[in-house]
Amino acid sequence: MKRSLGTRSARLAQAQAYVMSARVAATFDEARRLIGMNEPVPDNPFGFPLDDPRNPLHSPNWRVEKTREGFKLATDGDSAKEHAQAIEVLKTLLAAGTAPVVSSGDASAGVDVTGSPSKPGISVGEAARKYLLTLDSALLPDKTRSQKKAAVNGFAQWRGLNHPLAQCSRTDVAEWVQSLRASELATPTIANKASYLKACFAWLQGAGHYPMGDNPAAGQVKFGVREKRLRRKLGFEAFSDEHLRVIFSSESLAKLKEPVRWGAWLGLYSGARVSEIGQLRLEDFCEEDDVPCFRITARGVGQSLKTDASERVVPIHPELVRLGLLTYVEALRRAGKDRLFPRAKVGSVNGSGNFLSAAFGRHLTALGVKPKVGKLGFHSLRKTVVQTLQTAGVASEVRAQLVGHLLDDEHHATYSRRFTPRELLDAIGPALSYSLADKRS
Repeated sequence: MKRSLGTRSARLAQAQAYVMSARVAATFDEARRLIGMNEPVPDNPFGFPLDDPRNPLHSPNWRVEKTREGFKLATDGDSAKEHAQAIEVLKTLLAAGTAPVVSSGDASAGVDVTGSPSKPGISVGEAARKYLLTLDSALLPDKTRSQKKAAVNGFAQWRGLNHPLAQCSRTDVAEWVQSLRASELATPTIANKASYLKACFAWLQGAGHYPMGDNPAAGQVKFGVREKRLRRKLGFEAFSDEHLRVIFSSESLAKLKEPVRWGAWLGLYSGARVSEIGQLRLEDFCEEDDVPCFRITARGVGQSLKTDASERVVPIHPELVRLGLLTYVEALRRAGKDRLFPRAKVGSVNGSGNFLSAAFGRHLTALGVKPKVGKLGFHSLRKTVVQTLQTAGVASEVRAQLVGHLLDDEHHATYSRRFTPRELLDAIGPALSYSLADKRS
């Protein structure tokens, strides 16, 4: 029988393997004692002498000493890497329930790796409570915030609210994930829950409540090849040219209320998320670089962003200007309104764009617009924009900035600059020229 140790670190794997060996050895020692064999019990739990190079805690800069209180790890070296590795191994040994470990370190290095029971740290329940207090309701949609709370609280209740946070391991998270699978949750749902828990542990590490290093929730959920293929196959499809001609014909648009029509046009010529469009305020419409634009931001009441990359300035496509978008915005201002969609519910559980998504979905059903395999909806407009730009040869950097995606490799994140509204418009303007028979709102 094989059992994963849940780490890619050879040193941590050694530590965990020796702990497991020590437990087996202790079981046999107790059995021998009971049957009168009385063989000597090892004086340390690591499987090798404390000064043996095979011992996972052996290092020129570490010394493991046996004391009446337990085992002491002395760190004489001034290498931050050595200290960090020692802390990680200590954490593994403590979480596995080995003998208590105390430490003495070089005072000048500022190292404190005490694992004494006198400092148990906070519980899992308290850790969840502290993290959830950091979720700003002004920046997160209610739905996202409730999903994060459900995931973090779910893990805390599963592991035990009073369980010491410091003793939570990758194995604990892996078993929690398995319990979610046993309840027949879909892999994407489990992946979201694991990602929220990962963010929680990252915050706890930064706040000093959990040791720095490996995040126990990282890499716990991976999509298999078949699952990835099904997600691509059964996800949202882009609209075909024929779809667009049916959806945006004058006859079809006449069946929609004016706000929904404008929401659909904005989606088609910007690729913005429905939540981003639904929360637009009139003050978000501006002019930059002599180009009419709208800002996607979280500054206003009821506004939120999915990611940091979501905050951006989007140039208004000339076709939207021709259709009369700026005139419509100005009319709302004269009427004393402050939002593009005054009747959209601020703070809606599903976001301010929920009414747009629902109305557009009903519009597709009424028109008989159906997908080939996957799904069609408002999000299909976003996919249509990205694929249309890709087909036209527009650079990935332009596409990503327009729709609020993050290109997080070093070349883009460190060395590249953002495009100006004029540069964006020059790139996307000619590309987003759809084959629509009739372009009247």
